[in-house]
This record gives sequence, C-alpha cells and structure tokens, in this order.
Amino acid sequence: MEFSEVRPGIFMAVLEEEATVSLIVGETGCLLVDTGSTSGVGNQIREAISRITDQPLTTVVLTHGHWDHSFGLSAFSDYETLGHEDLVQHTTDDIPVIVGDLYCRENLNWATDQGINPKKVTLPTTLISLITVRDLGNLSVEIAHFGQAHSRTDLIIAIPTHRVVIVGDLVESGPPQFDETSSIHGWVTTLDSLYGLLKPDTCVIPGHGEPLGPEHVAHFRAGLAAIWDQAEWAFKQSIPLAEVYTHKDLNWPWDRTTAEKGISLAYAELAARTM
Repeated sequence: MEFSEVRPGIFMAVLEEEATVSLIVGETGCLLVDTGSTSGVGNQIREAISRITDQPLTTVVLTHGHWDHSFGLSAFSDYETLGHEDLVQHTTDDIPVIVGDLYCRENLNWATDQGINPKKVTLPTTLISLITVRDLGNLSVEIAHFGQAHSRTDLIIAIPTHRVVIVGDLVESGPPQFDETSSIHGWVTTLDSLYGLLKPDTCVIPGHGEPLGPEHVAHFRAGLAAIWDQAEWAFKQSIPLAEVYTHKDLNWPWDRTTAEKGISLAYAELAARTM
C-alpha cells in the first residue's frame, strides 16, 4: 500500500477493494480518513503512514459506516475515532448498539462472508451530529454532516487552506451506489451544499478512485436530480413503479440497474411523505 501526495501534506491511497483512504499531515499531528474493510487492512494503513511521516496520528474519521470504509476501525483503537452519531444508539442501560448504516444489507452480507459478528464491529469513540473541527497545528480540518444522502451517516472532511474536500461515497467517478439507507432527495440537497464549498481548483477526493474536480460534482448532482425530479413527476401521475423506467417521456442517467434502484428509493421517499 502506497500513499500519493495530492496537495502539500494531503495524501491518499486506493485500497485493493478500490475504496480510498486519506491522510492529512499537520505540524502537530495527522488525521486519517477511513480505515478499509478489515483490521488487517487497517494495520497495513498504519504501516504505510509510518513510512510517510513521524507526526503522531491523533484522529481517525469515518466518512460513513459501509464496510469498505469502516470495518478496519478496530486497528485504530488506541486513537480518537470519530463518526456520525447515527452509527450508534444508546439503550436505557447505556450499552452502545449498532444501528443504521452498519446494519444495512451490504454490511451484513460482507460480515457473513468474512465470518465477522456485526454486533462486535468497532464503533467510533467520538460521535458528532453536525460539525466539528480538529486542529493539526498549521491547518484546521472541518468535519460536517449535511443530512442523509448516500447513507444516514455521511461526513464531509474539508481542509479549506489546501482546497481539498474528502467526500466518501457522496461522489463517485462512476454511477452512485444505492442501498436502503440512501435518500435521493437528501443526496441532491447535500451535493448542493457541498458544491457551495468548492472553488475552481478544489481537489475532491471520492470514496473510490482518483481525485475529481468541481465540474464532476455538478455532473453527478445533475444525474441524481434527474432521477428524483422524473420519479417525482411519475409518482404524481400515478404511474406504476414497474413502468417508470420505460416511460416514453422520461430519460435516465447511468445504467438501467442504477436508475431503477434510484427510482425505487425515490418512490419510497415520496410515498412516505404522503403518509
């Protein structure tokens, strides 16, 4: 595993499962974004970090709770680990219980394949609801949640002085990844907020693949908006879900499987609004 420097002090690596991890190195410490899929991958990340810098790792942040970004967290139990509060709920006796994204079908399937007990997945030690900041000496790292989008727990990590934004799976180089935790409408509004942070030269590090530019964020947002807007129109016309994709007046972005998943999610959201 090798990190490459995308801006001074900002590094990223693409893991075997194609998820990315990012390292932000400051004068007083460094911050890691995402941990890979297993504790073994997490240990490889730690070793790779030691080859880059002598600065101590202080904080590990999860962009969201999907397995390829979060299941390596157990390798970092000796550091502050940070995620969105919806990864955890507390029962009356204050025992943490995994909820939300960590119990999605994708994660449960991965855990079954790997022989992992999902109830024993390592959880973040620090939970946030909206926004927090970590100071690395010569730079500040801003961490924010804009609402349910790709998942319930998406976090955006921004380094304003370096014009870098780390967005997890909120933006992809290919089609979006949907599961039962996704909100199409929320995803569109989240990307509206994200786009407002970007400058023409901002480096956007996605959850998979190489860095992207602001124009790609706009294009990706337009595709999600096309799914939402057309699904909303079809829903109000009482067009059956099974007939929406092939309707003669509608055109869809990405491949059919992706579009139909998005349409189904949009229909579910719209139906919930009428209840």
